[in-house]
Amino acid sequence: VTVSPCHLVTLSSEKGSPSPMRAWGYLVWLSWQRQARARQMVWIALLLLVFAVVWVAVQSQLGNWSMSRWRQPRRVGPTYSQWVAVVQVPGALHRSPTGGALGTAIAGSCQAILENSGFLVFSYGVVFSLFLTFLLPLWSLSFATEALGGERENNSLVWLLTRPLPRWAIYLAKFAALLPWSVGLNVGGFALICLAAGPPGAEAFRLFWPAILAATLTFTALFYLMGAFFRRPAVMAIVYSFCLEIVLGNMPGYLKRVSVGFYARCMMFESAGAYGVQPDNPDVFLPVGGTTALLVLSGATVALLALGTFVFSRSQYTEVV
Repeated sequence: VTVSPCHLVTLSSEKGSPSPMRAWGYLVWLSWQRQARARQMVWIALLLLVFAVVWVAVQSQLGNWSMSRWRQPRRVGPTYSQWVAVVQVPGALHRSPTGGALGTAIAGSCQAILENSGFLVFSYGVVFSLFLTFLLPLWSLSFATEALGGERENNSLVWLLTRPLPRWAIYLAKFAALLPWSVGLNVGGFALICLAAGPPGAEAFRLFWPAILAATLTFTALFYLMGAFFRRPAVMAIVYSFCLEIVLGNMPGYLKRVSVGFYARCMMFESAGAYGVQPDNPDVFLPVGGTTALLVLSGATVALLALGTFVFSRSQYTEVV
């Protein structure tokens, strides 16, 4: 058999035979370069990142990461800062010395709550409501669905399957090339949002980045599996994100435990429990421990990868010919 000079053949230096490990590494490098070619979903994710960072920065300049402007009753009553100022007036609660001491103690406690409320407001208003529910799944699917879905749409998957590597190795190589982009976008994007928020954001990043990383790995493995199974994986991933992660993730009872975001929240609640971050109603939310949540996310990532290798190895992909 004569090998054409135009074909690049990687040989092992010891036995003079093709090196599967070097071929696998070259496929990882080639796939990583292909991921750099941003497509529509990636551009949408980047635009959302810019919008989120700018919005958080504006809120930081306005001083909205605090309870100082909260009103009771809402929109008509005095602000929290005004109420604290009234309490600090000597004898505001009672004209006796005991009442004055009580007022000073209450005022000091309220002032401490006011000064440290930025982390709580940012966590509930941005991390849980915006980032974990909406941005994290969307950013994860932007790269994950393109890894195999893009190959199927531009009819280059047949060339990929003719490489001298087993199907499972090709699947893992594409996932290894995809992972830096997905982790960089999710964890890096979360870091930029926290940086724009100032001190509350710095504290949130220090406490929450392990949960963001674990959820990113699981989301990436899940949406990557959809790319191997469905012809239009981005559509299915968006449906999953809005139906399961948002709808079921907010339902009472045990139904929410099928969502990835539930376990990420449990890790965050345990990390920031000393700061007062907890479910609104623990009896309805039914959280699990942070270690249990991490084990579930890690096991789900491995299981999804194993299922993906099985599906990719058994599928024919004849529609791309």
